[in-house]
Amino acid sequence: MGYIWKEWLEISRGKAFWFFLILIIVTSFSVFLNTKGLPSDQGFEVFLLTLFEMDTYVIPLLCLFFASFSIMQEKELKTLIMILAKNDSYGQFLWKKSAAIQLLMMSTFIIWYFILMIPVKFLFQFHLAHFFYFFLTIIILVLIFNQIGIFLGSICSMKIQLIGANIFALFFFIYLYDFVLLYFLPKVTYENVKLFSLFYFLHPLHTLRFYLETSLGTFSLDYLSRTMEKFFSFPPSVLLAINIVVWVIITFFASIWFYRKGEQG
Repeated sequence: MGYIWKEWLEISRGKAFWFFLILIIVTSFSVFLNTKGLPSDQGFEVFLLTLFEMDTYVIPLLCLFFASFSIMQEKELKTLIMILAKNDSYGQFLWKKSAAIQLLMMSTFIIWYFILMIPVKFLFQFHLAHFFYFFLTIIILVLIFNQIGIFLGSICSMKIQLIGANIFALFFFIYLYDFVLLYFLPKVTYENVKLFSLFYFLHPLHTLRFYLETSLGTFSLDYLSRTMEKFFSFPPSVLLAINIVVWVIITFFASIWFYRKGEQG
C-alpha cells in the first residue's frame, strides 16, 4: 500500500500526467462526436473500434514515459539504494513498484471509460459484453506498455538515454516492426505463413486489434482463402496469452537480469 500511495503522489504532482489525461479525454470525446451520427444499433461497435485505434497512439506513449521515468526517479533520488539497503532485493522492489504503477494507471483508465460510457449508453445500443472486450484490450494494452516502460527504466542509467529508448520503443512498435514484416512479406508462402503469422501477432497492437475485432463480430473468419485460414489459425485468446508472457512476464525478469548485470559491470 505504501508503494501505491507514494506512486500516486509522484504521478499526481507532475503536470505531464494531467496533460496526457486531458489529451485522452479530448481524444475520446472527439471520437464520440464523430461517431454519434451512426445508427444506434451499429454505432457502439464502430465507436469502440475507433476509440481503440486512437488509444493505440496515446496510451503507449503515456505508459512508456511514466513507467520508465518512475523507475529512473528512484535511481536519481537515491531512494532505490535506500530500499535495497533494507535487505529488499531488486526483484522484490520491482515487483512492488510494477504492481503500484499498473494499479494506478489501470484505475485511471477504468474510471475514465466508465464515465465515458454514460453518454454513450444513451446514444447507442449498449452491449455489456462488447464493452467488456474493449475494456479488456485497454487493460492489456496498459499492462504491456507499462511493463516495457519499467524495463527501459531499469536498463537505462541517464534521463537522456531513457528518452531516446522511449522514442525508439514507440517508433519500433508503431512503424519499424511493420516495415520489417513488409520486407519479408514477398517471401511468405503457404508453407511458412503460420510462422509469419506468429511473428505478426507477437506485436501487441496487432493481437489486441485482432482480438477486439473478432470479439465484436466486425471481423469474420468465414470465407477465407486457405492461406488466410492458416494465417488466422491461432485463437485470439491464445495470442493474447503469448503476448502477455512475452511482453509482461519475460520483460519483468529481463529487467531484473539486466539491472543485476549492470551492477556487476
